[in-house]
Amino acid sequence: MGLLAVYSLTSTIGPPEPGKTTLNRWTLAIVIVGFIIVGALFSLIYFSTAQVSSKTFSYSPPPDADGTYGALSISDVNGLVTVVPWLRPNVLINGTVIARGLGSSLSTVNLSNSSSNGDVAFHAMFPANAGFFFSQSYSVNVNVFVPSSTRFTSVQVSNVNGGVRIENLNSTTVDLKTVNGAVSVGCMYCLNVTATSTNGNITAKFATLVDQGSYNLTATNANMAFTVSSSASFRLSASVLNGFIQVSGFPDIITTNQTSLNHTFGTDGASVNIKTVNGQITITGT
Repeated sequence: MGLLAVYSLTSTIGPPEPGKTTLNRWTLAIVIVGFIIVGALFSLIYFSTAQVSSKTFSYSPPPDADGTYGALSISDVNGLVTVVPWLRPNVLINGTVIARGLGSSLSTVNLSNSSSNGDVAFHAMFPANAGFFFSQSYSVNVNVFVPSSTRFTSVQVSNVNGGVRIENLNSTTVDLKTVNGAVSVGCMYCLNVTATSTNGNITAKFATLVDQGSYNLTATNANMAFTVSSSASFRLSASVLNGFIQVSGFPDIITTNQTSLNHTFGTDGASVNIKTVNGQITITGT
């Protein structure tokens, strides 16, 4: 029995099989090559996106023959658009173009501006190709300075991946649209206002509401904040699907955690419509 046990033990010990050794070496080699390739790709993407170039631009569109302006139209794709008043009598549009990524070129972003009889238009147009490994990206930040004494017939601003900010505007009609970006609008005088955002909060603050005015704020996945004087007169229609409505600062109503609200503040007045699907609606009187 002792000899049989020793024979059985020694018979299971021997050199490794050549086939298994070759297979293990190939597996290890493939894993190492894979790590090298992944590391090289990450390095290439990192260094390509780290390449950044920029340039500034400035335009002074002329007014009409009477020295006034009528309509203002601004469109962008990536970047922030701001419209603010200043004390000078002319409109000034300036900003910065930024190109990122391997092979990106500032020349591929086309800036179009025009002025006809006091109607001003500025459009930033971007290349459709995202470049190698989608590493190229472009943005244009646009600043618009408008005369504080001018009442525009209309102001239209559209954006895709960027915010829209309007301060102390004086315009009969205001139309603001963005997809992925916040909207902030403030008016000294605005008769009809429409602000729309898909994924971005909307903030609206008005010094006064025109009795015949219409103020419409609509979003999908965003919070809404509407601020006006506590003595303002307006008819409110507010609704949210997944969220709640909160009202404060008015003498005749305080409400929280409602999903819809129809109420007249003061004595009739302007029409205010606020709607969102997923978010919170806050209405504040000051």
